[in-house]
Amino acid sequence: MSGILPSDAHSSARYRTTEQDTVELQWSGAIQNQTTDFLMQWMETRLDQVGAQSLQKKRLIRVAIELLQNMHHHAISHDPQPEFAIYATASAAWRIETSNSIDSPSAAELQQTWETLKSKCQSELRSMQREKLAGDARSEHGGGGVGLNEILRKADGRVDMNIENQAGIARVTFSAEIPLQS
Repeated sequence: MSGILPSDAHSSARYRTTEQDTVELQWSGAIQNQTTDFLMQWMETRLDQVGAQSLQKKRLIRVAIELLQNMHHHAISHDPQPEFAIYATASAAWRIETSNSIDSPSAAELQQTWETLKSKCQSELRSMQREKLAGDARSEHGGGGVGLNEILRKADGRVDMNIENQAGIARVTFSAEIPLQS
């Protein structure tokens, strides 16, 4: 599969196998609207090919969309290489990993929000999300501020976030694992 959009000539999408997991897809480069469209179409096709159950397919796609939106909306413009990857694990799951740079003040806020959300149970997360969506507040890119909540809920808490500070910027890495069968 080619996987390279003409407008993203510096990006790549490819299959590769490692000793531990199978690399289903790797993408390095800017995340733009057409990139997200391409990756979602690829995921739907591939999930059908591997026989993912309908609910799990929806969860994987929702988590991927939120992670890609985070990269699209929050990555700093001079980030050398935002990365998006999907791995098939030995435990019949897909692990989605993303990595991008953000400014340091945003990293501190992100860390605090993440820790607050990680301490909540599923029903609390659901209630928080409904309240936020019912309100009128929207971000500068039109979001309701529920992306992290959605990631945690759809991944059923099987997601980690790591922030590594590097010379005035912070590198944020997410890793979410969702079984292909429930």
